[in-house]
Amino acid sequence: MKPDPEETGSRQNNTTSMSRTDEPHPQEENNVHSRNAMQFKRTTFAMLVATAFASPAGAQQSTGTDRQEIQEVIVTAQKRPEAASRTPVSLTALSGDELQKKGIQNVEDLTNTVPNVQIGTESAGNTTIYIRGIGSNNTTEQGDPAAAFHIDGVYLARPDQARNAFLDVERVEVLRGPQGTLYGRNATAGAVNVISNKPGAEFDASANVEVGNYNLCRAEAMLNVPVNETVALRAAVLARSEDNYIDTPRAAGNRASQKTGRLHALFKFTPSSTWLVTLDGSEFQGPTSAGVPLPLTVERGSGGQRNDTVLRADGRAYYTGVTSELNTALDSVTFTWLASTRNRRLDWASRLVTPMAPNGSENGSSTRSEQLSNEFRLSSSSAGPLRWVAGLYFFSETQDTQGAFSDGFLDFDIDDADAKSRALFGQATYAFTPALRATLGLRSTRDEKSCGECVRYVAGFGATTSEERSWSHNDWKLGLDYDLDKDTMAYAVVGSGYKAGGYNLAAPAVPFLGQPAAPVHFYEPEQLLSAEAGIKGRMLGNRGRYTAAFFVYDYKDLQVNTLLPLGGGLTTGGVGNAAKARVYGFEAEGRLRAGQNGTITSSLGLTSAKYDTYTSCTDELDGTRLDCSGNYLRNAPKLTVTLGYEHFIPLEQGELVARIDSRYASKYYNDDANSDVFTQGSHTRTNLSLRYDAPGGRWYATAYARNLENNNVMNARLSNTVFGAFGYTAAPRTAGLSIGARY
Repeated sequence: MKPDPEETGSRQNNTTSMSRTDEPHPQEENNVHSRNAMQFKRTTFAMLVATAFASPAGAQQSTGTDRQEIQEVIVTAQKRPEAASRTPVSLTALSGDELQKKGIQNVEDLTNTVPNVQIGTESAGNTTIYIRGIGSNNTTEQGDPAAAFHIDGVYLARPDQARNAFLDVERVEVLRGPQGTLYGRNATAGAVNVISNKPGAEFDASANVEVGNYNLCRAEAMLNVPVNETVALRAAVLARSEDNYIDTPRAAGNRASQKTGRLHALFKFTPSSTWLVTLDGSEFQGPTSAGVPLPLTVERGSGGQRNDTVLRADGRAYYTGVTSELNTALDSVTFTWLASTRNRRLDWASRLVTPMAPNGSENGSSTRSEQLSNEFRLSSSSAGPLRWVAGLYFFSETQDTQGAFSDGFLDFDIDDADAKSRALFGQATYAFTPALRATLGLRSTRDEKSCGECVRYVAGFGATTSEERSWSHNDWKLGLDYDLDKDTMAYAVVGSGYKAGGYNLAAPAVPFLGQPAAPVHFYEPEQLLSAEAGIKGRMLGNRGRYTAAFFVYDYKDLQVNTLLPLGGGLTTGGVGNAAKARVYGFEAEGRLRAGQNGTITSSLGLTSAKYDTYTSCTDELDGTRLDCSGNYLRNAPKLTVTLGYEHFIPLEQGELVARIDSRYASKYYNDDANSDVFTQGSHTRTNLSLRYDAPGGRWYATAYARNLENNNVMNARLSNTVFGAFGYTAAPRTAGLSIGARY
């Protein structure tokens, strides 16, 4: 049996750049003439899929005659390098070149490209990621995201940490569906993996400067230095400042800034043993995205309505991290040790700014957190029929937070809010024939959460939480993938997902309010069972690629914001478990070369995400209980469609690249009650760009305009008894110019 060509990639070190032209899959090609009729039908179907539903499912741009073929991106979505088109999971892989041409500079921008994904940013820079209708907006110290976010393989626990990852990026991988085996910690919805460029063997340097409306100023630079045959360094820095999209009357300023730096040091002890050490740090200052009262009163314009009443969060955030990745080959096995420690400091204050109170009343918190993670992994590196990966994972996080709301009426002092997770995992794929493979994955996880001394104050009365609870869960995955021919793979997979439980702080008794004391309230883990069937293929001599998949979820014990009983008929807001939801849908992506110099891309996402039974739902506007059975889950549009075209225009000196991308999303809801106040209507967002590339790629200039429609799109929101209902909108129409050079 011939070895799988992806095994040549699997022997590469994870710390090297991994993009190459796709190779034919090693399937015997006997009896070709007897399959001509079936092949014609498959090719015809593939052409229809690719031209109707396409997206950058892992393509990287090339130049010259290579542009006629679509090049492959090597991904590590299954903890080992393999071609994106040969990975039997729902996956969108975007190369660094693709990210740059599409203007994707943060995780929120992925919404415009990846099907069935909704990503938004709310107060204090918290990112909320929803994939196929599954997500979480619980950004408190006790909450966890439902989509796992990783940078170079390291899980980031807090939702605001995602904003400092997009610097010198090699590729981004978005995995849709529960990742219970390999990404077992809180990956019910899926995973977003950002992989940065690593030190290379040749000297390299680049710089980019960008200016735009809203006084945008952005500069990024990179330097790669091979010190000798053993040591190579790569440094990257980013500085950005921009006015808030919503102008507010507060005199303290309306400009936010970011400074980010990263240093990689790669030590190559032997051809098969490397050690990568990474240092990074970021600083954010100024206001984050401002919230405007809901419902939005106009469809277009900055902010959606008059700007004299907004909810804005000002402050500073500091992030630092140290990561160590050791890889060494031991005969036919590769050993990997990935360790990381990350520190976070977040000081912010929310203000309700009105014409009568331009400075607003301050409500905010100060948080310090530290996380430590270790992953020990063994993976096969031989070319036999069995490929496997197994490992141990350890995670711990400690947070300390002090906060005050409603001018001191509501306060809290959280000391040593701890979370720990331990897991044993493994996944193996066996090739019964050159065309048929089966995959089995297992993971056993134990999570612990505790509060050393967490005090919640109401009107000066306090209640202390000193509790600890643990949960254990076993997740699994079963999959089959089969090569229909050398260009087409079909797959089917069933598996489970799990998200740890948590707790709500105890509430004190307040006699003059008639409020009794309430004990600590724990909520249980979420559990998700998933089934999916899909197809991936290429056609027309590798001038076209496509993917398509059907999926269905059985989703239990959803963690949702609801009203919890205090006693005496009184309630308080918190997190509880809804009963059950059912999610199913279809998605397709592809890419097709059009003529000598054109490329068509598009994607399609269809989703039905509804509660089966949810009888304890809360109306966030008046606090009453509702029966939300049959309602739609949050951030789950029924239909999303993207369509793009890129055209290369050769010149005597260099070339021009013209690009247009547009995305349509149908109506979706931002609350469980599906009220009109939290509804985002159907909309489109269209981006244009024109880029000049000088001969040899030494420098380039790009002019762009994004969200040409200037649509106001609510992608996150806040609702509580203190502020009311506010929404955070995506960027309005923006335009700018960037110039870059490479040595």
